[in-house]
Amino acid sequence: MERIRAARKSRENRARKSVMFTRAFPARKAIPQQSFDDSADGMLDGAYFVRHVLTLTDSTTSAITRAVSLTGTMTFDGKGTYSFTGQELDTNVGTSPASYTVSGVYAVTSSGLLQLTNPVDTTDVEYGGVGGSNQVIASATEGAYDDIFVAVPEGPASAVAGSYQAGFIDYLNGDASDVRDGYFTLSSNGSGSFGSVSVNGAMANQGNTNTTQNLSGVTYSFSGPTGTITFPTASNPAAELVSGAKTFAVSPDGNILVGGNAGGFDLIVAVKSTSNATNTMVTGTYFMAALENDTSGDCGAANCIDSYYGSVAATGQGTGTQHQRYTAFDIAAFDYTADLAYNFPSNGMYNDGVFEWMLGSGGESVLLSGSGTYYTLIVGFAAQTYSGSGVFLNPDGIVNSANFAPITNSTAPGEYVSLFGSDLASNAPASSLPLPTNLGSAQVTVNSAMAPLLLASPALVTALIPMGTVPYDLATFEVSANGSASNAVTLYTASTAPGVYATTSNGIGPADVFHTNYTLVSASNPAVAGETLFFYANGLGATSPTVSDGAAAPTSPTAAVLDPNLAADIFDSAGNYNQVTIVSAVLAPGLAGVYQINFTVPSGVASGTGYLELSTTDGYTSEAKITMQ
Repeated sequence: MERIRAARKSRENRARKSVMFTRAFPARKAIPQQSFDDSADGMLDGAYFVRHVLTLTDSTTSAITRAVSLTGTMTFDGKGTYSFTGQELDTNVGTSPASYTVSGVYAVTSSGLLQLTNPVDTTDVEYGGVGGSNQVIASATEGAYDDIFVAVPEGPASAVAGSYQAGFIDYLNGDASDVRDGYFTLSSNGSGSFGSVSVNGAMANQGNTNTTQNLSGVTYSFSGPTGTITFPTASNPAAELVSGAKTFAVSPDGNILVGGNAGGFDLIVAVKSTSNATNTMVTGTYFMAALENDTSGDCGAANCIDSYYGSVAATGQGTGTQHQRYTAFDIAAFDYTADLAYNFPSNGMYNDGVFEWMLGSGGESVLLSGSGTYYTLIVGFAAQTYSGSGVFLNPDGIVNSANFAPITNSTAPGEYVSLFGSDLASNAPASSLPLPTNLGSAQVTVNSAMAPLLLASPALVTALIPMGTVPYDLATFEVSANGSASNAVTLYTASTAPGVYATTSNGIGPADVFHTNYTLVSASNPAVAGETLFFYANGLGATSPTVSDGAAAPTSPTAAVLDPNLAADIFDSAGNYNQVTIVSAVLAPGLAGVYQINFTVPSGVASGTGYLELSTTDGYTSEAKITMQ
């Protein structure tokens, strides 16, 4: 996880040098040409408890210029509209919360992707996902805000039972310099007491030092669908991690508590503890969102506030691929993908040196809390699992064919995608170029345009997204086999969606990087400083000259990648970034839709296995590895 933070910082530093990544960059169209799928709006129906913490920051100093929190009930009608009634605290208005009502619209796709009118600013949109137990997690990444939005169906007081692991983040008094975070255990006696609580965390105004706060007599009570957790009130709240009363609600199954101080800017999320955790519990897709603040000064400001929503595709074997639609206080959103490692002991809690991980009962949810200068609350909810009869396209089963970036990641024109499902096609690889649009009795359409097909089988079809697909919009995928059409799945688009091909099937492992004699770089045949290598990539977008969809790329002249922000680096075994010199970036001559990057290895790269990382205007990928000597 330390490497992931470092990789994001590297991307941030590049972004800060480019006007392309200022807040003005239109990462997604306000009015897309394609309609957002609302086929699963019924997943949200009834009364939900909402806690929303939002910040607006100065893009130069990172100081919070406006902080807002919402606490209350959002009622969804199951048909695309909502109304909210509760309290709002807004530093632009005053120092006390006030009654607040607002209405808006929402849409949920067949895969659980969510768009929702930002209840603080109805000209803005919250992006996120709906979990398998209908929990909501989101963030307004495409505009000026850094925020986190959490909503759970309101359950009865009797649902509060047993032990919970809680994580929190708090901008005390709406001041980034007073940020704090941490984690603790709540053990309910079933009748209003959580007993003694030991809170672990750090406070920026107390030197960023990890500390422990011991509290006794923590109680809870309910009045209607919401309750109050009462922590002892500190004589000096600025010197304590947690203090005073917090409004909260519990999910109907009793597995999630969500709350915060209606008169403050904190968010607390607690998940039911588990005593038999295993990595196999963490399988499939999780929707994620985070609010963070880096006080290390590495970004050139005292506080580097960021937020994201995204997803994790977990293997159940301690590994996975994560995507973050990431934005910082002075940077517009971009797509970040990386490999992920986790290793849960039986109690579902462990510390990887940067984050404290907390796994909810049955693997339904996961929390991460930061440490030291990395103030973080990451919340994840397991997505719904899907199955279907006939020609069925898994709604969360469309991924970048190179790095297997999960469904919240943007797709791009000219990108190979792997579409998973059942009864999609008969077994058939493409045998010649140009690639056919009918293979194994199957066809794939992207916004009704026929896609060239590389591989077809009952459970997997690999398709090339047509270059005519509009970036910064939406792409709707559909598979037809023997005259029967699958369900439609809608995803976001960008101009690029970078992925590095690896020798493994899921993009995590040794990169497909070669010496100039076409031998594979490996532990027994490592790369050395000064030599020129080449590797294969996916999703790098438009080229000059253009090449017809599915056709073999030309040899002379080669089809050069047009993205002006294409860059690559090696994150070496010593933890250093080494930007490489790209000699050429083209569609690989004689191949269809595969990009080839030739580069020179810089001096000073540490020996051992590191990461070969690739970035474009829209994204940054950090999964495939390279061995150096």
